[in-house]
Amino acid sequence: MIKLFIKIFLVSFLFYSCNKVDSKNQPRTYIRIMGENSWGFNDEKGNSIIPLGKYNFLNPIDEKGMILAELGNKHGYIDINQKIIVPFEYDDIDLFNHELASVKKNGKYGFVNRKGKIVIPIQFDNNSDFTNSGLALVEKNNKFGFINQTGKEIISINYQNVNEATFDSLITLNKKGKWAFFDYKGKQKTDFIYDEIFVTDISLKGENGSTFWRNGLILVRKNRQTAYLDKNLKEVIPFGKYDSGERFNQNRIAIVSKNHKYGIINEFGKEIVKPEYDTLEHPEEDYHESEIFEGKNKNYITLLDKSGNKIYDKIKDYRFDFSRLRKKNYRVYIIQNFKKQYGVVDAQGQIIIPFMYDVIQDFNGTANTVVELKGKSGIISSFNQILYPIDNDAIMTGKDLDYYIISKNNKAGIISKNLKTILNFDYQDLSPCFYDNKNFFIAKQNNKYGVINRLGRIVIPFEYSKMSNWVEYGPGSNYHFVSKNNKNGLITKEGKTVIPVIYDSLFYIDNNKIILSKNGEYGVVNINNKSIIPLEYEKIYTDLAFAAKKEVDEFYVLKNGKYFIINNKKKIIKENISKEEVEKKFSYLN
Repeated sequence: MIKLFIKIFLVSFLFYSCNKVDSKNQPRTYIRIMGENSWGFNDEKGNSIIPLGKYNFLNPIDEKGMILAELGNKHGYIDINQKIIVPFEYDDIDLFNHELASVKKNGKYGFVNRKGKIVIPIQFDNNSDFTNSGLALVEKNNKFGFINQTGKEIISINYQNVNEATFDSLITLNKKGKWAFFDYKGKQKTDFIYDEIFVTDISLKGENGSTFWRNGLILVRKNRQTAYLDKNLKEVIPFGKYDSGERFNQNRIAIVSKNHKYGIINEFGKEIVKPEYDTLEHPEEDYHESEIFEGKNKNYITLLDKSGNKIYDKIKDYRFDFSRLRKKNYRVYIIQNFKKQYGVVDAQGQIIIPFMYDVIQDFNGTANTVVELKGKSGIISSFNQILYPIDNDAIMTGKDLDYYIISKNNKAGIISKNLKTILNFDYQDLSPCFYDNKNFFIAKQNNKYGVINRLGRIVIPFEYSKMSNWVEYGPGSNYHFVSKNNKNGLITKEGKTVIPVIYDSLFYIDNNKIILSKNGEYGVVNINNKSIIPLEYEKIYTDLAFAAKKEVDEFYVLKNGKYFIINNKKKIIKENISKEEVEKKFSYLN
Protein backbone atom coordinates (compact mmCIF):
# COMPACT_ATOMS: atom_id res chain seq x y z
CA MET A 1 0.00 0.00 0.00
CA ILE A 2 1.34 3.42 -0.92
CA LYS A 3 1.95 5.61 2.13
CA LEU A 4 -0.11 8.75 1.49
CA PHE A 5 0.50 12.09 3.12
CA ILE A 6 -2.90 13.42 2.13
CA LYS A 7 -6.42 12.51 3.17
CA ILE A 8 -8.67 11.41 0.35
CA PHE A 9 -12.39 12.06 0.66
CA LEU A 10 -14.50 10.20 -1.87
CA VAL A 11 -17.40 12.61 -2.20
CA SER A 12 -18.59 11.19 -5.52
CA PHE A 13 -17.47 8.74 -8.15
CA LEU A 14 -15.26 11.46 -9.61
CA PHE A 15 -12.54 12.88 -7.39
CA TYR A 16 -10.28 15.68 -8.48
CA SER A 17 -7.43 17.85 -7.29
CA CYS A 18 -5.69 20.63 -9.11
CA ASN A 19 -2.00 21.16 -9.85
CA LYS A 20 -0.27 23.95 -11.71
CA VAL A 21 2.82 22.94 -13.68
CA ASP A 22 5.00 25.48 -15.44
CA SER A 23 5.45 25.03 -19.17
CA LYS A 24 7.70 27.09 -21.35
CA ASN A 25 4.92 29.52 -22.12
CA GLN A 26 2.64 29.68 -19.12
CA PRO A 27 1.54 27.59 -16.16
CA ARG A 28 -1.07 24.93 -16.91
CA THR A 29 -3.62 23.56 -14.49
CA TYR A 30 -4.15 19.81 -14.26
CA ILE A 31 -7.05 18.15 -12.50
CA ARG A 32 -6.57 14.74 -10.89
CA ILE A 33 -9.58 12.47 -11.50
CA MET A 34 -10.65 9.11 -10.16
CA GLY A 35 -12.51 6.37 -11.98
CA GLU A 36 -13.31 2.79 -11.04
CA ASN A 37 -10.04 1.46 -9.60
CA SER A 38 -7.99 3.87 -11.69
CA TRP A 39 -6.80 7.47 -11.71
CA GLY A 40 -5.91 10.04 -14.34
CA PHE A 41 -5.42 13.74 -15.08
CA ASN A 42 -7.38 16.24 -17.21
CA ASP A 43 -6.38 19.76 -18.16
CA GLU A 44 -8.44 22.79 -17.13
CA LYS A 45 -10.62 22.41 -20.23
CA GLY A 46 -11.48 18.81 -19.43
CA ASN A 47 -9.21 17.28 -22.03
CA SER A 48 -7.71 13.94 -21.00
CA ILE A 49 -3.96 14.21 -20.38
CA ILE A 50 -3.48 10.91 -18.54
CA PRO A 51 -6.53 8.74 -19.32
CA LEU A 52 -8.37 6.60 -16.81
CA GLY A 53 -7.91 2.86 -17.01
CA LYS A 54 -4.12 2.68 -16.94
CA TYR A 55 -2.85 3.62 -13.47
CA ASN A 56 -4.21 2.05 -10.28
CA PHE A 57 -3.27 5.23 -8.42
CA LEU A 58 -1.81 8.67 -9.11
CA ASN A 59 -0.73 11.10 -6.41
CA PRO A 60 -0.97 14.88 -6.96
CA ILE A 61 1.90 16.42 -8.92
CA ASP A 62 4.71 17.40 -6.53
CA GLU A 63 6.76 20.59 -6.53
CA LYS A 64 9.24 19.15 -9.04
CA GLY A 65 6.54 18.01 -11.48
CA MET A 66 6.76 14.34 -10.47
CA ILE A 67 3.77 12.05 -9.88
CA LEU A 68 3.89 9.03 -7.58
CA ALA A 69 2.08 6.28 -9.50
CA GLU A 70 0.95 2.65 -9.21
CA LEU A 71 0.90 0.51 -12.33
CA GLY A 72 0.02 -3.16 -12.19
CA ASN A 73 0.80 -3.41 -8.45
CA LYS A 74 4.23 -1.82 -8.98
CA HIS A 75 5.16 1.71 -7.97
CA GLY A 76 7.26 4.43 -9.52
CA TYR A 77 7.23 8.07 -10.62
CA ILE A 78 6.16 9.68 -13.88
CA ASP A 79 5.67 13.24 -15.14
CA ILE A 80 2.47 14.70 -16.64
CA ASN A 81 3.53 13.42 -20.07
CA GLN A 82 3.84 9.88 -18.62
CA LYS A 83 7.61 9.88 -18.97
CA ILE A 84 8.92 7.29 -16.49
CA ILE A 85 11.36 8.91 -14.05
CA VAL A 86 11.52 6.21 -11.36
CA PRO A 87 10.89 2.81 -12.99
CA PHE A 88 7.90 0.67 -12.00
CA GLU A 89 9.86 -2.04 -10.26
CA TYR A 90 9.10 -1.37 -6.60
CA ASP A 91 6.54 -2.97 -4.29
CA ASP A 92 6.07 0.37 -2.53
CA ILE A 93 7.43 3.89 -2.75
CA ASP A 94 7.18 7.03 -0.61
CA LEU A 95 6.97 10.72 -1.34
CA PHE A 96 10.30 12.51 -1.72
CA ASN A 97 11.71 13.90 1.50
CA HIS A 98 15.05 15.71 1.51
CA GLU A 99 15.18 14.78 -2.20
CA LEU A 100 15.16 11.05 -1.43
CA ALA A 101 12.27 8.57 -1.50
CA SER A 102 12.11 5.28 0.34
CA VAL A 103 11.44 2.27 -1.90
CA LYS A 104 10.52 -1.33 -1.11
CA LYS A 105 11.56 -4.37 -3.10
CA ASN A 106 11.45 -8.03 -2.09
CA GLY A 107 10.63 -7.07 1.50
CA LYS A 108 13.62 -4.72 1.91
CA TYR A 109 13.95 -0.93 1.82
CA GLY A 110 16.37 1.57 0.32
CA PHE A 111 16.35 5.09 -1.16
CA VAL A 112 16.25 6.55 -4.68
CA ASN A 113 16.88 10.10 -5.88
CA ARG A 114 14.73 12.16 -8.26
CA LYS A 115 16.50 10.67 -11.27
CA GLY A 116 15.40 7.20 -10.21
CA LYS A 117 18.90 6.15 -9.20
CA ILE A 118 19.32 3.96 -6.11
CA VAL A 119 21.60 6.02 -3.87
CA ILE A 120 21.22 3.94 -0.70
CA PRO A 121 21.08 0.19 -1.39
CA ILE A 122 17.90 -1.78 -0.74
CA GLN A 123 18.92 -3.60 2.42
CA PHE A 124 16.91 -2.37 5.41
CA ASP A 125 14.01 -4.05 7.21
CA ASN A 126 12.01 -0.87 7.87
CA ASN A 127 10.48 2.01 5.95
CA SER A 128 11.94 5.36 7.04
CA ASP A 129 12.29 9.04 6.16
CA PHE A 130 15.07 11.56 6.62
CA THR A 131 14.27 14.09 9.33
CA ASN A 132 15.46 17.65 9.82
CA SER A 133 18.58 16.21 11.44
CA GLY A 134 19.60 14.82 8.04
CA LEU A 135 19.42 11.27 9.42
CA ALA A 136 17.07 8.34 8.91
CA LEU A 137 16.35 5.60 11.42
CA VAL A 138 17.02 2.18 9.87
CA GLU A 139 16.66 -1.42 11.00
CA LYS A 140 18.59 -4.59 10.14
CA ASN A 141 18.15 -7.98 11.79
CA ASN A 142 16.12 -6.44 14.63
CA LYS A 143 18.85 -3.89 15.33
CA PHE A 144 18.56 -0.13 14.90
CA GLY A 145 20.84 2.73 13.90
CA PHE A 146 20.98 5.95 11.87
CA ILE A 147 22.31 6.70 8.40
CA ASN A 148 22.93 9.99 6.58
CA GLN A 149 21.79 10.85 3.06
CA THR A 150 24.75 9.08 1.50
CA GLY A 151 23.96 5.86 3.37
CA LYS A 152 26.82 6.20 5.82
CA GLU A 153 26.13 4.79 9.29
CA ILE A 154 26.35 7.75 11.65
CA ILE A 155 25.18 5.58 14.52
CA SER A 156 25.94 1.93 13.90
CA ILE A 157 23.03 -0.44 13.34
CA ASN A 158 23.64 -2.27 16.57
CA TYR A 159 20.97 -1.23 19.07
CA GLN A 160 17.86 -2.93 20.42
CA ASN A 161 15.66 0.17 20.42
CA VAL A 162 15.80 3.88 19.70
CA ASN A 163 13.97 7.09 20.53
CA GLU A 164 14.36 10.45 18.81
CA ALA A 165 12.73 13.85 19.30
CA THR A 166 11.81 16.12 16.40
CA PHE A 167 12.76 19.35 18.18
CA ASP A 168 16.07 18.21 19.71
CA SER A 169 19.54 17.16 18.62
CA LEU A 170 19.48 14.17 20.97
CA ILE A 171 18.83 10.49 20.35
CA THR A 172 18.41 7.74 22.93
CA LEU A 173 19.57 4.19 22.17
CA ASN A 174 18.94 0.95 24.01
CA LYS A 175 21.58 -1.72 24.54
CA LYS A 176 21.10 -4.78 26.75
CA GLY A 177 17.99 -3.23 28.29
CA LYS A 178 19.65 0.09 29.23
CA TRP A 179 19.40 3.50 27.56
CA ALA A 180 22.02 6.13 26.73
CA PHE A 181 22.04 9.54 25.04
CA PHE A 182 23.72 10.24 21.69
CA ASP A 183 23.74 13.35 19.51
CA TYR A 184 22.97 13.47 15.78
CA LYS A 185 26.66 13.38 14.95
CA GLY A 186 26.85 9.92 16.49
CA LYS A 187 28.71 10.99 19.62
CA GLN A 188 27.79 9.11 22.77
CA LYS A 189 26.82 11.59 25.52
CA THR A 190 26.17 9.25 28.48
CA ASP A 191 26.75 5.67 29.54
CA PHE A 192 24.04 3.04 29.12
CA ILE A 193 22.66 3.47 32.63
CA TYR A 194 19.01 4.48 32.32
CA ASP A 195 16.00 2.19 32.56
CA GLU A 196 13.71 4.80 30.97
CA ILE A 197 14.15 8.13 29.21
CA PHE A 198 10.97 10.05 28.42
CA VAL A 199 9.99 12.03 25.33
CA THR A 200 7.19 14.60 25.52
CA ASP A 201 4.81 15.71 22.76
CA ILE A 202 4.61 19.51 22.60
CA SER A 203 3.66 22.36 20.31
CA LEU A 204 6.50 24.77 19.49
CA LYS A 205 5.82 27.94 17.48
CA GLY A 206 2.63 26.40 16.14
CA GLU A 207 4.32 23.16 15.10
CA ASN A 208 3.55 19.84 16.78
CA GLY A 209 6.46 17.59 17.62
CA SER A 210 8.38 15.89 20.42
CA THR A 211 11.21 16.83 22.75
CA PHE A 212 13.41 15.56 25.54
CA TRP A 213 14.12 18.95 27.16
CA ARG A 214 12.48 21.94 25.45
CA ASN A 215 9.52 21.77 27.83
CA GLY A 216 11.78 22.03 30.88
CA LEU A 217 13.84 19.06 32.07
CA ILE A 218 14.38 15.47 30.93
CA LEU A 219 12.66 12.81 33.01
CA VAL A 220 14.78 9.66 33.51
CA ARG A 221 14.48 6.56 35.68
CA LYS A 222 17.11 4.21 37.04
CA ASN A 223 16.83 1.41 39.57
CA ARG A 224 13.22 2.44 40.31
CA GLN A 225 14.28 5.98 41.13
CA THR A 226 13.46 9.21 39.30
CA ALA A 227 15.72 12.11 38.34
CA TYR A 228 15.61 15.15 36.04
CA LEU A 229 18.40 16.25 33.68
CA ASP A 230 18.96 19.53 31.87
CA LYS A 231 19.68 19.79 28.13
CA ASN A 232 23.39 19.23 28.88
CA LEU A 233 22.42 15.95 30.61
CA LYS A 234 23.47 17.12 34.06
CA GLU A 235 21.33 16.13 37.04
CA VAL A 236 19.26 19.08 38.22
CA ILE A 237 17.13 16.93 40.51
CA PRO A 238 19.09 13.87 41.71
CA PHE A 239 17.90 10.31 41.92
CA GLY A 240 16.05 9.59 45.15
CA LYS A 241 14.94 13.12 45.97
CA TYR A 242 11.40 12.26 44.87
CA ASP A 243 9.62 8.92 44.87
CA SER A 244 8.14 9.57 41.45
CA GLY A 245 7.80 12.29 38.86
CA GLU A 246 5.98 13.11 35.66
CA ARG A 247 7.13 14.75 32.44
CA PHE A 248 7.41 18.53 32.39
CA ASN A 249 4.41 20.03 30.66
CA GLN A 250 4.06 22.85 28.14
CA ASN A 251 4.26 25.36 31.01
CA ARG A 252 7.63 23.96 32.14
CA ILE A 253 6.47 22.47 35.44
CA ALA A 254 6.03 18.86 36.60
CA ILE A 255 4.17 16.86 39.23
CA VAL A 256 6.38 14.98 41.73
CA SER A 257 5.70 12.87 44.81
CA LYS A 258 7.42 12.30 48.13
CA ASN A 259 6.19 10.03 50.92
CA HIS A 260 2.91 9.47 49.04
CA LYS A 261 2.22 13.21 48.78
CA TYR A 262 2.20 15.18 45.54
CA GLY A 263 3.49 18.63 44.63
CA ILE A 264 4.87 20.62 41.67
CA ILE A 265 8.42 21.65 40.72
CA ASN A 266 9.73 24.08 38.11
CA GLU A 267 12.61 23.54 35.68
CA PHE A 268 15.13 24.81 38.23
CA GLY A 269 14.14 22.13 40.73
CA LYS A 270 12.28 24.55 42.99
CA GLU A 271 9.12 23.33 44.68
CA ILE A 272 6.42 25.78 43.67
CA VAL A 273 3.80 23.55 45.32
CA LYS A 274 5.05 21.50 48.25
CA PRO A 275 4.21 17.78 48.23
CA GLU A 276 1.05 18.01 50.34
CA TYR A 277 -1.77 16.50 48.28
CA ASP A 278 -3.02 12.92 48.32
CA THR A 279 -3.49 13.17 44.54
CA LEU A 280 -2.58 15.86 42.04
CA GLU A 281 -3.59 15.73 38.40
CA HIS A 282 -4.91 17.62 35.40
CA PRO A 283 -8.73 17.26 35.40
CA GLU A 284 -10.67 16.51 32.24
CA GLU A 285 -12.32 19.51 30.61
CA ASP A 286 -14.52 19.20 27.51
CA TYR A 287 -13.10 15.74 26.71
CA HIS A 288 -9.47 16.77 26.99
CA GLU A 289 -6.94 17.25 29.77
CA SER A 290 -7.06 20.72 31.29
CA GLU A 291 -3.95 22.81 31.93
CA ILE A 292 -5.01 23.51 35.52
CA PHE A 293 -4.27 21.16 38.44
CA GLU A 294 -6.72 19.46 40.78
CA GLY A 295 -5.31 18.56 44.18
CA LYS A 296 -7.22 16.33 46.59
CA ASN A 297 -6.75 15.85 50.31
CA LYS A 298 -9.12 13.52 52.10
CA ASN A 299 -12.53 15.08 51.41
CA TYR A 300 -11.68 18.42 49.82
CA ILE A 301 -10.36 19.70 46.50
CA THR A 302 -7.89 22.50 45.71
CA LEU A 303 -7.71 24.08 42.26
CA LEU A 304 -4.37 25.41 41.00
CA ASP A 305 -3.81 27.30 37.76
CA LYS A 306 -1.49 26.17 34.94
CA SER A 307 1.49 27.73 36.74
CA GLY A 308 0.72 26.04 40.06
CA ASN A 309 -0.81 29.10 41.74
CA LYS A 310 -3.75 28.36 44.00
CA ILE A 311 -7.13 29.32 42.51
CA TYR A 312 -9.40 28.16 45.33
CA ASP A 313 -9.18 25.84 48.32
CA LYS A 314 -11.46 23.68 50.47
CA ILE A 315 -13.81 22.78 47.60
CA LYS A 316 -16.40 20.03 47.83
CA ASP A 317 -17.15 19.98 44.08
CA TYR A 318 -16.72 22.21 41.02
CA ARG A 319 -17.22 22.41 37.27
CA PHE A 320 -15.78 24.43 34.40
CA ASP A 321 -17.76 27.23 32.78
CA PHE A 322 -17.43 30.45 30.77
CA SER A 323 -19.15 33.70 31.70
CA ARG A 324 -19.49 36.97 29.85
CA LEU A 325 -17.97 39.78 31.91
CA ARG A 326 -17.64 43.32 30.52
CA LYS A 327 -18.37 42.17 26.95
CA LYS A 328 -15.73 39.42 27.05
CA ASN A 329 -15.88 35.71 27.81
CA TYR A 330 -13.85 34.57 30.81
CA ARG A 331 -13.04 31.21 32.32
CA VAL A 332 -14.91 30.74 35.60
CA TYR A 333 -15.46 27.87 38.03
CA ILE A 334 -18.81 27.08 39.60
CA ILE A 335 -17.83 25.82 43.06
CA GLN A 336 -19.68 24.09 45.88
CA ASN A 337 -18.34 24.55 49.40
CA PHE A 338 -18.78 22.25 52.38
CA LYS A 339 -21.94 24.07 53.44
CA LYS A 340 -23.41 22.86 50.11
CA GLN A 341 -23.53 26.45 48.91
CA TYR A 342 -22.59 27.40 45.35
CA GLY A 343 -20.59 30.39 44.20
CA VAL A 344 -18.48 31.40 41.20
CA VAL A 345 -14.79 32.32 41.10
CA ASP A 346 -12.74 33.52 38.16
CA ALA A 347 -9.46 32.05 36.89
CA GLN A 348 -7.51 34.17 39.41
CA GLY A 349 -9.58 32.89 42.33
CA GLN A 350 -11.58 36.09 42.79
CA ILE A 351 -15.15 35.47 43.99
CA ILE A 352 -17.53 37.00 41.44
CA ILE A 353 -20.69 35.37 42.81
CA PRO A 354 -20.70 34.73 46.59
CA PHE A 355 -21.34 31.31 48.08
CA MET A 356 -25.03 31.70 48.86
CA TYR A 357 -27.04 29.65 46.34
CA ASP A 358 -28.38 26.11 46.46
CA VAL A 359 -27.90 25.71 42.68
CA ILE A 360 -26.12 27.75 40.00
CA GLN A 361 -26.67 26.68 36.41
CA ASP A 362 -23.97 27.13 33.75
CA PHE A 363 -23.50 30.54 32.14
CA ASN A 364 -22.43 28.84 28.89
CA GLY A 365 -20.67 32.00 27.74
CA THR A 366 -23.57 34.36 28.50
CA ALA A 367 -23.83 37.15 31.05
CA ASN A 368 -26.80 35.65 32.96
CA THR A 369 -27.68 32.36 34.62
CA VAL A 370 -30.40 30.65 36.62
CA VAL A 371 -29.99 30.16 40.37
CA GLU A 372 -31.97 28.41 43.08
CA LEU A 373 -32.29 29.57 46.67
CA LYS A 374 -34.50 28.04 49.35
CA GLY A 375 -36.49 26.10 46.77
CA LYS A 376 -37.13 29.08 44.50
CA SER A 377 -35.55 30.03 41.18
CA GLY A 378 -34.44 33.32 39.67
CA ILE A 379 -32.01 34.86 37.20
CA ILE A 380 -28.82 36.73 38.09
CA SER A 381 -26.05 38.44 36.17
CA SER A 382 -22.38 37.48 36.25
CA PHE A 383 -21.98 40.27 38.84
CA ASN A 384 -24.69 38.71 41.07
CA GLN A 385 -27.25 41.34 40.18
CA ILE A 386 -30.78 39.90 40.49
CA LEU A 387 -32.36 40.29 37.05
CA TYR A 388 -35.49 38.20 37.63
CA PRO A 389 -36.87 37.66 41.15
CA ILE A 390 -35.87 34.51 43.00
CA ASP A 391 -39.46 33.57 43.75
CA ASN A 392 -40.35 31.19 40.93
CA ASP A 393 -41.07 27.48 41.20
CA ALA A 394 -38.79 26.58 38.29
CA ILE A 395 -36.90 28.16 35.41
CA MET A 396 -35.86 26.09 32.38
CA THR A 397 -33.43 27.11 29.66
CA GLY A 398 -30.66 25.59 27.58
CA LYS A 399 -27.33 26.39 25.99
CA ASP A 400 -28.85 26.84 22.55
CA LEU A 401 -32.14 28.38 23.63
CA ASP A 402 -32.87 32.12 23.52
CA TYR A 403 -35.54 32.05 26.21
CA TYR A 404 -36.48 30.99 29.74
CA ILE A 405 -39.59 28.96 30.58
CA ILE A 406 -40.80 30.28 33.94
CA SER A 407 -43.16 28.35 36.25
CA LYS A 408 -44.82 30.11 39.19
CA ASN A 409 -47.97 29.38 41.18
CA ASN A 410 -48.99 26.60 38.74
CA LYS A 411 -48.70 28.96 35.78
CA ALA A 412 -46.04 28.95 33.06
CA GLY A 413 -44.83 31.58 30.61
CA ILE A 414 -41.78 32.40 28.51
CA ILE A 415 -39.41 35.34 28.58
CA SER A 416 -36.49 36.09 26.28
CA LYS A 417 -32.83 36.15 27.35
CA ASN A 418 -33.32 39.94 27.37
CA LEU A 419 -36.10 39.35 29.93
CA LYS A 420 -38.88 40.45 27.53
CA THR A 421 -42.19 38.55 27.59
CA ILE A 422 -42.66 36.05 24.75
CA LEU A 423 -45.67 34.08 26.11
CA ASN A 424 -47.84 35.29 28.98
CA PHE A 425 -48.44 33.18 32.07
CA ASP A 426 -51.62 31.65 30.62
CA TYR A 427 -50.54 28.01 30.74
CA GLN A 428 -50.35 25.30 33.37
CA ASP A 429 -47.24 23.83 31.77
CA LEU A 430 -44.89 24.48 28.84
CA SER A 431 -42.11 22.40 27.29
CA PRO A 432 -40.24 22.90 24.00
CA CYS A 433 -41.06 20.49 21.17
CA PHE A 434 -38.08 18.39 20.24
CA TYR A 435 -38.55 18.91 16.51
CA ASP A 436 -38.30 22.71 16.86
CA ASN A 437 -37.40 23.75 20.38
CA LYS A 438 -37.18 27.45 19.50
CA ASN A 439 -40.60 27.91 17.95
CA PHE A 440 -43.04 25.22 19.12
CA PHE A 441 -44.15 24.17 22.61
CA ILE A 442 -46.29 21.48 24.18
CA ALA A 443 -48.65 23.48 26.39
CA LYS A 444 -51.23 22.59 29.03
CA GLN A 445 -54.36 24.64 29.51
CA ASN A 446 -57.51 23.74 31.42
CA ASN A 447 -55.91 20.36 32.17
CA LYS A 448 -55.60 19.57 28.45
CA TYR A 449 -52.50 19.40 26.24
CA GLY A 450 -51.91 20.89 22.82
CA VAL A 451 -49.15 22.56 20.82
CA ILE A 452 -48.64 26.31 20.35
CA ASN A 453 -46.05 28.31 18.46
CA ARG A 454 -43.84 31.11 19.72
CA LEU A 455 -46.58 33.68 19.00
CA GLY A 456 -49.08 31.77 21.12
CA ARG A 457 -51.08 30.54 18.14
CA ILE A 458 -52.64 27.08 18.54
CA VAL A 459 -51.10 24.44 16.25
CA ILE A 460 -52.70 21.37 17.89
CA PRO A 461 -55.90 22.04 19.88
CA PHE A 462 -56.01 21.60 23.67
CA GLU A 463 -57.93 18.32 23.78
CA TYR A 464 -55.56 15.64 25.05
CA SER A 465 -55.03 14.37 28.60
CA LYS A 466 -51.47 13.27 27.66
CA MET A 467 -49.06 14.20 24.88
CA SER A 468 -45.58 12.77 24.37
CA ASN A 469 -42.53 14.68 23.27
CA TRP A 470 -39.86 12.87 21.24
CA VAL A 471 -38.05 10.13 23.14
CA GLU A 472 -34.99 8.17 22.09
CA TYR A 473 -36.92 5.02 21.24
CA GLY A 474 -40.19 6.72 20.33
CA PRO A 475 -41.92 7.36 17.00
CA GLY A 476 -39.50 10.03 15.88
CA SER A 477 -39.60 13.79 15.86
CA ASN A 478 -42.63 14.11 13.55
CA TYR A 479 -45.21 12.54 15.86
CA HIS A 480 -46.88 12.75 19.26
CA PHE A 481 -48.44 9.86 21.19
CA VAL A 482 -51.65 11.26 22.67
CA SER A 483 -54.32 10.16 25.14
CA LYS A 484 -57.98 11.19 25.30
CA ASN A 485 -60.81 9.74 27.37
CA ASN A 486 -58.43 6.99 28.56
CA LYS A 487 -57.74 5.96 24.97
CA ASN A 488 -54.50 6.30 23.01
CA GLY A 489 -53.47 7.19 19.47
CA LEU A 490 -50.81 8.83 17.31
CA ILE A 491 -50.87 12.24 15.62
CA THR A 492 -48.42 14.20 13.48
CA LYS A 493 -46.74 17.38 14.65
CA GLU A 494 -49.30 19.26 12.57
CA GLY A 495 -52.13 17.59 14.53
CA LYS A 496 -53.24 15.14 11.81
CA THR A 497 -54.51 11.82 13.18
CA VAL A 498 -52.39 8.84 12.12
CA ILE A 499 -53.66 6.18 14.52
CA PRO A 500 -57.13 7.04 15.89
CA VAL A 501 -57.36 7.71 19.62
CA ILE A 502 -59.36 4.54 20.29
CA TYR A 503 -56.81 2.05 21.62
CA ASP A 504 -56.18 0.87 25.17
CA SER A 505 -52.41 0.89 24.64
CA LEU A 506 -49.75 1.77 22.09
CA PHE A 507 -46.21 0.47 22.29
CA TYR A 508 -43.54 1.61 19.81
CA ILE A 509 -41.03 -1.13 18.92
CA ASP A 510 -38.93 -0.01 15.92
CA ASN A 511 -38.74 2.65 13.22
CA ASN A 512 -41.95 1.49 11.63
CA LYS A 513 -44.05 -0.71 13.95
CA ILE A 514 -46.37 -0.21 16.91
CA ILE A 515 -48.00 -2.89 19.08
CA LEU A 516 -51.51 -1.79 20.01
CA SER A 517 -54.42 -3.26 21.95
CA LYS A 518 -58.17 -2.80 22.04
CA ASN A 519 -60.72 -4.63 24.18
CA GLY A 520 -58.12 -7.15 25.27
CA GLU A 521 -56.93 -8.00 21.75
CA TYR A 522 -53.44 -7.19 20.44
CA GLY A 523 -52.09 -6.49 16.96
CA VAL A 524 -49.33 -4.65 15.13
CA VAL A 525 -49.55 -1.71 12.70
CA ASN A 526 -46.92 0.32 10.91
CA ILE A 527 -46.30 4.05 11.41
CA ASN A 528 -48.98 4.78 8.79
CA ASN A 529 -51.59 2.62 10.60
CA LYS A 530 -51.43 -0.17 8.04
CA SER A 531 -52.11 -3.55 9.68
CA ILE A 532 -49.18 -5.95 9.94
CA ILE A 533 -50.66 -8.37 12.46
CA PRO A 534 -54.45 -8.11 13.02
CA LEU A 535 -56.06 -7.56 16.41
CA GLU A 536 -56.64 -11.22 17.29
CA TYR A 537 -54.05 -12.15 19.92
CA GLU A 538 -54.31 -12.20 23.70
CA LYS A 539 -50.79 -10.78 24.04
CA ILE A 540 -47.86 -9.79 21.80
CA TYR A 541 -44.21 -9.44 22.89
CA THR A 542 -41.10 -8.63 20.89
CA ASP A 543 -37.49 -7.56 21.44
CA LEU A 544 -37.07 -3.81 21.19
CA ALA A 545 -35.08 -2.62 18.16
CA PHE A 546 -32.83 -0.15 19.94
CA ALA A 547 -30.28 -0.21 17.13
CA ALA A 548 -30.85 2.49 14.51
CA LYS A 549 -32.72 1.26 11.38
CA LYS A 550 -33.10 -2.25 12.80
CA GLU A 551 -36.47 -3.79 11.98
CA VAL A 552 -38.37 -6.17 14.27
CA ASP A 553 -39.72 -9.13 12.33
CA GLU A 554 -40.39 -11.78 15.00
CA PHE A 555 -43.19 -11.67 17.60
CA TYR A 556 -44.06 -13.84 20.59
CA VAL A 557 -47.85 -14.13 20.58
CA LEU A 558 -50.42 -15.69 22.90
CA LYS A 559 -53.59 -17.19 21.42
CA ASN A 560 -56.02 -19.68 22.95
CA GLY A 561 -53.70 -19.95 25.95
CA LYS A 562 -50.63 -21.01 23.87
CA TYR A 563 -47.46 -19.09 23.07
CA PHE A 564 -45.70 -19.29 19.69
CA ILE A 565 -43.48 -17.14 17.49
CA ILE A 566 -44.66 -15.62 14.21
CA ASN A 567 -43.00 -13.31 11.68
CA ASN A 568 -44.40 -10.08 10.29
CA LYS A 569 -46.30 -12.10 7.66
CA LYS A 570 -48.10 -14.14 10.34
CA LYS A 571 -46.09 -17.25 9.45
CA ILE A 572 -45.46 -19.49 12.48
CA ILE A 573 -41.71 -19.85 13.14
CA LYS A 574 -41.79 -21.81 16.39
CA GLU A 575 -44.55 -23.43 18.43
CA ASN A 576 -44.97 -24.72 21.96
CA ILE A 577 -43.18 -21.87 23.75
CA SER A 578 -43.58 -22.18 27.53
CA LYS A 579 -45.23 -19.42 29.53
CA GLU A 580 -42.24 -19.40 31.90
CA GLU A 581 -39.80 -18.80 29.01
CA VAL A 582 -41.84 -15.87 27.67
CA GLU A 583 -42.40 -14.26 31.07
CA LYS A 584 -38.69 -14.55 31.91
CA LYS A 585 -37.57 -13.15 28.55
CA PHE A 586 -39.91 -10.16 28.68
CA SER A 587 -40.02 -9.54 32.43
CA TYR A 588 -38.60 -6.04 31.85
CA LEU A 589 -41.82 -5.07 30.02
CA ASN A 590 -44.12 -5.98 32.91
